[in-house]
Amino acid sequence: MAVRNSMKKPIKYLLITLLVGVALYNSVYFETLNERNTAQKKGVFDPDAFAQKFLETKLAGLPAVEAGQFIKALQDDLMQFTAEQGRKLGISHDYYFIVEGNGKVLHIGPENVIVKIEGGAGPELLVATDFIFGNAIREGSGMANIGDYQNTMDFNSISVAVNNRVRTDIVPPFMKKVKEGNNIYFKGAVEVNTKNPDLQNLRIIPLILDIK
Repeated sequence: MAVRNSMKKPIKYLLITLLVGVALYNSVYFETLNERNTAQKKGVFDPDAFAQKFLETKLAGLPAVEAGQFIKALQDDLMQFTAEQGRKLGISHDYYFIVEGNGKVLHIGPENVIVKIEGGAGPELLVATDFIFGNAIREGSGMANIGDYQNTMDFNSISVAVNNRVRTDIVPPFMKKVKEGNNIYFKGAVEVNTKNPDLQNLRIIPLILDIK
């Protein structure tokens, strides 16, 4: 009996070791780095991808007010026009619009290109080429609704992402070619503050810039 028991013990320990080994093997999950990154990103909002898709698929058909008409409407009745045609976020004096037009480049500055609207007798417009920030594009285009996002960080990151795209993809090619005297087509977002309006320095955050 002692011999049998002594023989059973090694077998018992061997079986236990095998079972533990199988359990440990099944508890370990191997995945590639790409699979891990994909899993981490799944379900996580990607503002850069959102901004890129907007610029690639929505921009051409984005409704816009003709720039000359826009300025005239502001001069005629700023409060009524902004209330009826502008977009704003919450309780604010800031209204946002998408405008487009043709114009002549009068001056190329370090932060803006000054454009005279074609056939317009009103003030010049500033087309931003640097210090591009804020929510003008997001709000003016209506590309995102705060109620569709779980947190304000995701919502705010859209403005950052689309502004970055403007700085890297839209402005540089234009600035390499544009010269004073060029006729251009522009489309972009404008912010108007109804409490302190400055119609002489309306600044467009560009979405499209084409030299004719």
